[in-house]
Amino acid sequence: MPLQQADLDTTILPTSNVPPLPGTAASSITLHRTNPPHRPQITSTHSGTKQFYNNGKVPIPRQRATMAPRHSRRVARACQSCRQRKTKCSGDTPVCRQCKELRIQCDYPVSWREKTNRQLEDLCSKTRDYEELLKDIEHIVDGSTSERIKEALDKHVAEADRSPTEQQSQPISQEDIIVEHPDDISSPSSIGSLEAIERVEEDLNRNENTRATGYMGKNSEVTWMQRLRREAEQRAKKEPGTYEPDPDNESEYALHAGNYHLDDMEVSIPGPVQVYEVPPRPLADKLFEDYLASVHPFFPIISRPLFSMQYQSFYDNSGRPGDKWLAILNVIFAISAKRAHLKQAPGQGEEHDHLVYLTRARILSMNGDVLFSHPDLQQIQVEGLIAFYLISSDQVNRAWRIAALAIRSAITLGINMKNTSDFTASISKESRNRVWWCLYTLEHLLGIMTGRATCILDGVCTTPLPLPFEGDQLQEPLAAKLLNDLSLREDFVGNAIASSFIHQISSNPPGGKDAKYTDTPRDVTWLKSLPPNNALCFLYYADLAVISQEIVNRVYSPDCAMVPWAHIENRIGVLRSRLDLWFAGLHPKFDFTRKDDEGPDLLRAKLFLAFHFYSSRITLGRPCLCRRGAHQSGQGNGKPAFSHVMAMISLDSASKMLDLIPDQADAIQLYEIGPWWCVLHCLVQAVTVLLLELSFGSIHIPEEEQNILTMAKKGIHWLHSMSEFSTASRRAWQLCDMNLRKIAQGMDYDVSHMPTFDFGAGEVINGHKDQLNDFFKTNGIDKAAHQNNGQLPDRPDLPPGAADSTIMPDGVGPAPGIGLDGTDVFFPYDPINGEFVRSYFPTFYTDENQDEWGF
Repeated sequence: MPLQQADLDTTILPTSNVPPLPGTAASSITLHRTNPPHRPQITSTHSGTKQFYNNGKVPIPRQRATMAPRHSRRVARACQSCRQRKTKCSGDTPVCRQCKELRIQCDYPVSWREKTNRQLEDLCSKTRDYEELLKDIEHIVDGSTSERIKEALDKHVAEADRSPTEQQSQPISQEDIIVEHPDDISSPSSIGSLEAIERVEEDLNRNENTRATGYMGKNSEVTWMQRLRREAEQRAKKEPGTYEPDPDNESEYALHAGNYHLDDMEVSIPGPVQVYEVPPRPLADKLFEDYLASVHPFFPIISRPLFSMQYQSFYDNSGRPGDKWLAILNVIFAISAKRAHLKQAPGQGEEHDHLVYLTRARILSMNGDVLFSHPDLQQIQVEGLIAFYLISSDQVNRAWRIAALAIRSAITLGINMKNTSDFTASISKESRNRVWWCLYTLEHLLGIMTGRATCILDGVCTTPLPLPFEGDQLQEPLAAKLLNDLSLREDFVGNAIASSFIHQISSNPPGGKDAKYTDTPRDVTWLKSLPPNNALCFLYYADLAVISQEIVNRVYSPDCAMVPWAHIENRIGVLRSRLDLWFAGLHPKFDFTRKDDEGPDLLRAKLFLAFHFYSSRITLGRPCLCRRGAHQSGQGNGKPAFSHVMAMISLDSASKMLDLIPDQADAIQLYEIGPWWCVLHCLVQAVTVLLLELSFGSIHIPEEEQNILTMAKKGIHWLHSMSEFSTASRRAWQLCDMNLRKIAQGMDYDVSHMPTFDFGAGEVINGHKDQLNDFFKTNGIDKAAHQNNGQLPDRPDLPPGAADSTIMPDGVGPAPGIGLDGTDVFFPYDPINGEFVRSYFPTFYTDENQDEWGF
């Protein structure tokens, strides 16, 4: 029976679709067998009974496993401990089986998908932050950077991709308003003077014109004029933005094309000069007195009592001073002769007389031998006076070099330091202090005019500011006490000035934009109690120069390109408070906002301080004067933005500077009572700033557009009046008038009443003729007479033998081999250094006399 049962089982078990074993690959295999016909199919139920099926197929249940399943599957992630031990991880969470058995910490690494999602979220968050930051700084960076930011945002953030909610949440800026109004010519531009502050954008060694102009920084009105020309060109075309010249006409908009100074003209005369000739006593007295009245109060580089005594002795007793003292005297004559020509004074002499005086001074003190000698105090005075003369003659680039030489000479002798020597008289120390501050203010003025870094570094000067006493008052008890007690001097003068401790201002003063002059009070009671005099005026001027120089160092230096604009604004705010503090500490008699009827000397001092004060405020606010500074509100609280306020201060200062002079232009009167050597610079500053605002569409003060236009016209009228006797003023007038007319063309201003320039009657702007030769031709002076055997024409005013002391031009002189007697003094021309060099000098004085004529 068992066999039968087995046979029976064998006969009924063949089936198809046999279920495979768990974990085997046979699950996909199907067995196909043909069952015998009419053979019933038997199956078993869960109760163990058998059933017969007519289809002939019997299902076989899955075989149950009798042992624990094997863990052969791979997990998606293995824990860190299993990875290190290189064992198979079970993948159980939070603790795998192996770590649980070993009782160690089980940590699973982040999956690559989760890591990618996290990184994507971080990048999206950073991108949103960067976009918001770029939107915030787009309006406060320079023009090229702003354009790059705008292009990047427009490229990657399409307007259609923004949701309507996001679009509505974005505030409308002033620039958006400008763009929405295509009739408004204003468009985004740079942050005023600070664009490309750290680089030079043209080849300044290209030709004579570029070398004569040299580099002009961003605080120079010449650079502002360059910007104005490009703005005016766009206004003439009625197009927005700043004009970008093509390479073909780039030279027309270069720096030298907007330079009104006269460095392209020579400062020598084409003929021999009698070195030791002096003007007759009446003319000399007039020139010397004019210098003491109009220049010395604001440039006391000489000791007035001492030099006046020496001058009287020279003419009365036929004294024999040294070459350097004669050089000082000749430069004084040159400065006065230049002013006499400008104001058309009676008996002014020939127009080129000041060049004759200068040439004598150059030969006596600036030849090759002297330049290679060690400096002394007189040499410093000569160099400083020559630099001053060059400024008054609009030779700014040459003055820049000579002034640097004078400062180097002064630092060589330690004049920039506090002198505590017991072997130097107190009055002599004070005279040297004033020499230093003359050089300091001169260098600062040149730095403002050229926009270049001065050679006086922060902390290099410990010389105390000059005392407010005239030279003949220094022996009075109070003055003598201050001279001998430095601590008392510091209490009375040093701590009372507005510039004290100004170098200690941090690079980012906290709350600088809200700084007020009352935050740093000064006790100016003693200064205000003194009677007004020229020495007190010079003290105020030196104090103002220190503050103004700090403006240049903190706002216009090349390293400011790397400083955030918010830090620059804080600096500007603190420096503005210092200027306000300076004005608040002025002596009541020097308050130029009061219309008091004072004498000419006091009026001259008030005008001098006023021009420089308003010039400093213009320079301070100029970086904010641009289209991007046109925001009317700061943080949405209705308060004007700081940059907008500073732009208004700059424009207000320009208008107030022009208010100092009458509406009716009278150049001679201005040269008589004003700072005639730098008044052209100040007026060009004011007019250029006003014209820039007009070229921007008067976006800062639109309600004052007509007043700004009126003041700009007034300044141009004054430049026209001054141009009658000044070539530099003529150039400045042509530049400003040309830009005004271009702006008027695009803005529909009426300029029909403005004076026009006849280009056929005079010098064409930027035309580099030899105007000195033209002068000789037009004035009937025969140049050949200056080359007649090296002798000057006979002049009745020359002392006997003066014609023997001449300088021979190159190639003119006695034939080789001809002997010279002792009375002939010739100065041959040295082709190496380009100077006339002294080869023989008679012994006119002894060492004792030389000491007597010293400083």
